[in-house]
Amino acid sequence: MNYARILVVWVFCLLIQGCATQTYAPEQAPEFLVIRDFTPLSRLGPMQARGPDASLKVNTRVKMLRKEMGYSLVQLEDERTGYVANENLATAPPRPPEPKISEFVPDNSSNGARGRRGKPSSPAYRGEQLNDIPLPDLSVPPPDLNIAPEDISAPTPAPEAPLEKPKFRI
Repeated sequence: MNYARILVVWVFCLLIQGCATQTYAPEQAPEFLVIRDFTPLSRLGPMQARGPDASLKVNTRVKMLRKEMGYSLVQLEDERTGYVANENLATAPPRPPEPKISEFVPDNSSNGARGRRGKPSSPAYRGEQLNDIPLPDLSVPPPDLNIAPEDISAPTPAPEAPLEKPKFRI
């Protein structure tokens, strides 16, 4: 009999632990992807009276701030937060590493086709040069552009001949 009580308490503790929420700091929060298009995002909670505040597209990357039963509090990349259904989220793959920006090391070769660290870059453009735009003649004064609409006279319409009245038979 005593073992049965211990077993019931132990099972109850496991059930309560499964319902507990998990909270993460924004810097350490795991990233998830939205897997369904038009996934509703509710700012105040899933049962707010006015309906969802936004809808998310497929493959939108979010950070899970708090995982709860059925819905999770997520943070978007623009730092907005809201609740999304757990069934609409999947674990996101890790982000690719940021490319390292190396210093530009000029090459002393004669053709100039080498760039960073002596590696060949794209071939030089040999077409028409687009930077040969003619400059305006500065000896001629520029036109006066301070013209108000009332300074321009409206064209007067040409007078039209009056229309004749139709003649009726009696």
